[in-house]
Amino acid sequence: MAVRVLYVSVAQSFDPGFSLAELEPWVERAWAISVAKASACDRVVAVHENAPVGAWRIRGAYPTSETYRLSNGDERPRAGLSLGDPLPILPAYCDVPVLRRGAADVERPVPELPEER
Repeated sequence: MAVRVLYVSVAQSFDPGFSLAELEPWVERAWAISVAKASACDRVVAVHENAPVGAWRIRGAYPTSETYRLSNGDERPRAGLSLGDPLPILPAYCDVPVLRRGAADVERPVPELPEER
């Protein structure tokens, strides 16, 4: 089954010595996508140099105080992510889409995540 996966670039903040816990705050930060689009995704994959470096369950998304400008000049709040437990990096994640403004959401043929308790 295909699920929505959010890809985010950590190019400006990534350090190869980071643990997943050290990388999490950079993945949770404010992304130039709508909260609705982020909320529709099942998981997030952090990308550095066009390769996945971490993956997490998305528990939810929320508007942040940071904004981004649309092509028509309007501003929208950036989406922050509430992350769940880290997930394994699956082979399906390796086909990284083009990231516009550091993020992209696509469908990937990966198993659905079990419900959290």
